[in-house]
Amino acid sequence: MIRPLLVPALLALGALPALARLPTPAEQGGIEAALRGAGYVSWGSIDVPPAGGRIVVEEARRTPDGPARLVLVKPATMRVTEEVPAR
Repeated sequence: MIRPLLVPALLALGALPALARLPTPAEQGGIEAALRGAGYVSWGSIDVPPAGGRIVVEEARRTPDGPARLVLVKPATMRVTEEVPAR
């Protein structure tokens, strides 16, 4: 079951890719380290919001053929803060 507070956050993420940017090389390294530390082995696009919100990682997988997840990473700590099944 999706937590009630997560639904508005996911709806807000729908507009995020249009406003987001790609991570810098330094950010990319930190994000990838956070994903590997959380057990992920592959992922798709990484979107960094312009206003310092959580970083959105699409198609993150813990096994090469496992289910895809949408993962949020907090930039200040470079830690995974939320994981939800991809649509």
